[in-house]
Amino acid sequence: MLSSVRHRAWGLSGRLTASYILVTLAVVILVEALVLGFQLPSLVNGARLQAEVSATAKSYASQLAQRYPGGVPRGTVLGDPSQPAQPSQARMTPDGSMLIVPAITDPVQGRDAVTAVVAIAADGTVVASSVPSRYPPGRPAASELPSPAITAITGGRIIKLGSVSTAYGNVLLTVEPVSRAGIAKPPASARGQAAYVYVQAPWSPGFINLIRSWSELSQLDGTGSLLSAPSALLVAIVPVGVLFGLLTSRRLVRRVRRLERATLAVADGDYTVTLPVSGRDEVGRLEANFTTMTSQLGSALTAERQRAGADARTAERARIAREVHDAISQHLFGLRMIAAGMRRADPGNQQARAIEHISEEALRDMQTLLIELRPASLDGTGLRPALQEVCAAYHHRLGVTVDASLDDVTVPADVEHALLRITQEACTNAVRHGNARQLAVSMTRQDGHVELAVRDTGSGFDPAGPHIGFGLAHIRDRVAELGGTMDLDSAPGRGAALTVRVPVP
Repeated sequence: MLSSVRHRAWGLSGRLTASYILVTLAVVILVEALVLGFQLPSLVNGARLQAEVSATAKSYASQLAQRYPGGVPRGTVLGDPSQPAQPSQARMTPDGSMLIVPAITDPVQGRDAVTAVVAIAADGTVVASSVPSRYPPGRPAASELPSPAITAITGGRIIKLGSVSTAYGNVLLTVEPVSRAGIAKPPASARGQAAYVYVQAPWSPGFINLIRSWSELSQLDGTGSLLSAPSALLVAIVPVGVLFGLLTSRRLVRRVRRLERATLAVADGDYTVTLPVSGRDEVGRLEANFTTMTSQLGSALTAERQRAGADARTAERARIAREVHDAISQHLFGLRMIAAGMRRADPGNQQARAIEHISEEALRDMQTLLIELRPASLDGTGLRPALQEVCAAYHHRLGVTVDASLDDVTVPADVEHALLRITQEACTNAVRHGNARQLAVSMTRQDGHVELAVRDTGSGFDPAGPHIGFGLAHIRDRVAELGGTMDLDSAPGRGAALTVRVPVP
């Protein structure tokens, strides 16, 4: 049974751990998708476009060195004059290896970046460009080109990658020395000779298709670590998720195990099981409700056992009463009849008279005993009918005159039972010990109390005397349990009056 509990608990822990891992993986994948969705453009589109910009710069550097060995003529406009100007757009050749640079002789409207090529002399002046309106020949390149390009020119190095923000928007640019085409770089004094070629293309990052870009990115150099990092993170999430799931679910699983063991104990008949409330969540409320349930079940079982015991005792007393009535009472009745016959045959026979008197007293005591052995029962009929049954029993069986004045009151079950037993005990004491032949039983309800009174015309007794029996002690204990009061008024020779007041809702 314990292994079954552990198996189910591990099942719960496993499901919780799996859910933690799945949720964590989903969150990580979503975050990586969003991050890479905005970062891949700078890696995929930027890398591809930068390669095309670099190839275009190399091509123009070679063309300028071969076509204009003596210098670029004044008024030369670079680029393809047959291509229309397309600001903020970069077009590629059909094979996708280079950019198509349009020759834009008219002023460019707006502030958008354009695809452009600029030839720069060794002294840093613009020799020629594809957009004379923006990059006019004869002007210092430092005043027209972005600062990274000027840094590359003065430092004599090549810019291959980079996004630069200019006055006309973001561009990707490359500076290519003309000498890289195989011809020595012209001196700074050589006028009109191109020493560097500057090429730029408009570029604007944005969200792209991850599935398409992933395959392209995997083909670029230097992106292996970038691609492996998300995969490594996803792999690392699994043991982290397992550890987190086990740690977070351990307390919950322990509480569930304890609750399951308690249910098994209740199933085996142990209703004394209590669970500490270990939280204010659903499991904590379940623990509190479980403890309440076991307490109520235990109380109900105890009450049922007590009721079953009381029923068994009542049945046993009824059996004894039948046997006493069928055996002893019949013998006493026969003895009284024999003594009466002897007295009639010999009126002066005092022994026969004494036997007849003793037999009558014994029969009377026996009838009282039979009433006690077979007490009246409530049986759901109410307190008033049960007290009427008690009064009728003393009248019909013992010939006692009983004056009953009983109001129909509604009281809790424990109060009904106590008042019934008090009435029976008081009547029994009055008849057996006080030899009473008249009884007055009354019950009224007033001011939140029920008042029960039993009065008799018997021999009476001294309430302060040393020979008070157990009957009055039992009555006093019952009244005390109900939070009530008991008054007893009696004296030798003038009967007794017992008054009980019990509070009721």
